[in-house]
Order: sequence, then C-alpha cells, then structure tokens
Amino acid sequence: MREALKSLLIDAARSGRTLTYAEIAKSLQLQPPHTIHKAALLIEDLMRSQSADNEPQLASLVVSKARAELPAPGFFVLARKLGLYDGTDAGADARAFVETERKRCGSQF
Repeated sequence: MREALKSLLIDAARSGRTLTYAEIAKSLQLQPPHTIHKAALLIEDLMRSQSADNEPQLASLVVSKARAELPAPGFFVLARKLGLYDGTDAGADARAFVETERKRCGSQF
C-alpha cells in the first residue's frame, strides 16, 4: 500500500497539486470505518521511510481542508520526531517547511 500511496503523491508532485486526506483514502480505496485515520497511518509510514532514505517528504502534499493548504498537525508532530522540523504546527514556520518540502518533491520526483 505504501508504494501505491507514493505513486499517487509523486503524480501530485509532478502536476503541482495537493490532495486532501479524504482524496487519499478514496484513491487508495480504503474501507470504512476510519478511512481518514487509515490514510494518516499510511502517510506516517511513508514519512518514516522517506526520512530514513533522505528523500523529500511527499506527505507535505497532503492537506487538511480545515488548515488552508497545510497538512494536519500530526504531520508536524512526526516531522519533529524524525528530526526534520523544529517549529510549530501552524504559522509562517510551518508554511515555509511545507513549501520547501513541496519544492524538493517537485524537483526530485
């Protein structure tokens, strides 16, 4: 499932678009209950894998509808745990980190 998610996000990076957690769940055909939570767990798994491989975070392309094109707070929590980020979950620091990761994704994938 990680490879399907990665492929979906690489396509998004190449086209310069973002996807919501709900779109990820639907695209991966995740079954209820808790499809958004299942998508989040897959995204976190991908984040760990990409961090270990020193790859840009494709998860930066997954956004929460409620957060103005930013990922959910869990993205930033895990990014801090992985040593990738040391800022807050919102605001200028968060936006700058996400934009940097998206640019890295666009150039690498």
